[in-house]
Amino acid sequence: MRRTLAVLLCAVLLLLLSSCGGNTEPAFVIDGVPVSQGVYEYFRREAKRDENTNEAAAAKAAEAQCRQLVALDSYIRRHKITVRADLKSDVAARTEGEWEFFGAHYRAMGLTKGDLTRINTFDAQKKQLVQHFYGVGGKHEVAESDLRQSFVKLYVGFKAFEGAKTTRGPDGESVPLSEDEQTALVEQFRQMAADANGGADLDALYASYCETQGLIVTTPLSVSLMKDGDPMYDDDFFEQVAALGYGSTGVIQTKSTVYLVQRVAIAANDEDAFDAYRDEVLYHEKLPAIETLVAKWGDELQS
Repeated sequence: MRRTLAVLLCAVLLLLLSSCGGNTEPAFVIDGVPVSQGVYEYFRREAKRDENTNEAAAAKAAEAQCRQLVALDSYIRRHKITVRADLKSDVAARTEGEWEFFGAHYRAMGLTKGDLTRINTFDAQKKQLVQHFYGVGGKHEVAESDLRQSFVKLYVGFKAFEGAKTTRGPDGESVPLSEDEQTALVEQFRQMAADANGGADLDALYASYCETQGLIVTTPLSVSLMKDGDPMYDDDFFEQVAALGYGSTGVIQTKSTVYLVQRVAIAANDEDAFDAYRDEVLYHEKLPAIETLVAKWGDELQS
């Protein structure tokens, strides 16, 4: 009787453990390295974001990503390449943020926090390989002069302030200004642009405009840098800023806002700005080459 109860108890414990742990079988064992179902599912769903990708193509793309992940990690370990502290920090911060906001979604698809760390580490390792080959001291180091030229092509610098084409309704909701009010606002900004191009100081114009809005300015306008495709701005904002000559001021409109924008030079000798964006420029220039190389390595592995 005791033996029967013991067998039943073990069976129940095994059942509970299996139900809590989920499917622990790896999706693949590539070059002797297991890749979890969660990692595979993440890559499969990423591939499915493209509406033109069918199930078979998504599965093939996900398997390719898994191979690349293993291949890159193997290369990093084999050549004793250390991932920089800032990249490791980015992995930790990104993982924590994504898990906080999307943890329930990830758990539902079978992804663990460890899986997410592994995926984000994969991205960091690619960047480290860019540094290894093309960064300072790398075998194919990119000249600083070339990076500076890319920097001023990739980014635009500007100072700007804005006026809203909306106001608050009686219930606190945002409502559009009347057509006449919007026309007057745009004309006001166009006049300020003309004044700035005639030599007026942009900060003085900003302070004067704020005063008409019942606001007090305590700090001057700061320089903003943006890259094409920045989600903070409308799709054509970059092109409109880039169309301005250095030092010129213009008016840029969106559906709800009018901006007074003065383009500023982020010249090659502007070390502070360049130093802050140096790595981003290098990744933009050389990450595609690393991704091609890692894809080749992945194709060479067997599962």
